[in-house]
Amino acid sequence: MDRYERYAADDPSEWLNRAKSNLAIAKNRVPEAYWEGLCFEARQACEKAIKRV
Repeated sequence: MDRYERYAADDPSEWLNRAKSNLAIAKNRVPEAYWEGLCFEARQACEKAIKRV
């Protein structure tokens, strides 16, 4: 994953950066990972992307 420029916690761009980070984690298909954990990360990505709006 490329590194993103960090913004203030209340900056919408930072919410999108964090959403992208959660999505990158969710896309990792590690054999030892629980599906529930990957789904949790995907949900977090969605929620953070919505918060950006």
